[in-house]
Amino acid sequence: MDVLTILNEKVFLGQEFLTWLWWLAEQESPHRTGDDRVVEVMLGDHLVLGPAQGREGARITVRGHEASLAEAREGLKQGKLVESLRLGLIVDNEEFWLSLRAADLTISSLKLPPMQGGDDHEPGGLWLERIALVEMAIAALDDLLRSFLQARLPDDGRDFRQTLTAWMEEAR
Repeated sequence: MDVLTILNEKVFLGQEFLTWLWWLAEQESPHRTGDDRVVEVMLGDHLVLGPAQGREGARITVRGHEASLAEAREGLKQGKLVESLRLGLIVDNEEFWLSLRAADLTISSLKLPPMQGGDDHEPGGLWLERIALVEMAIAALDDLLRSFLQARLPDDGRDFRQTLTAWMEEAR
């Protein structure tokens, strides 16, 4: 079995992960990962919902903030899941914005926080700071994915699905 076939069979996990990130963004407090890292998740201004794997239907694209979420919530009611989104992460007081796709969990854009500058005498200083910030953002996303999988996998994810289903019901 090739990698592409495996990815296509498991795309539902990416959709569930992004839907879970939306749920997480609406929670009152920042998320604490398994390694005790604190990550605040914010929903950005772009959200695409599509049919769950194996189902047919139209996609819903929502741009803008709160005013447009009613349409996205209607998509949840119809059983759609998140296919891509713009997401904000605050980690160690650093704010990152990224676009994430469910199909392959790729980051299509990443906005880093402002850099502190560096020693003018060390030209590589800014590059090293930039690399450290990219690593911080990816590590936070990895931590969130690990937390998602720990919540999703036990007992076939029944508690996880009940929590998400209850949240989706509230959206109705």
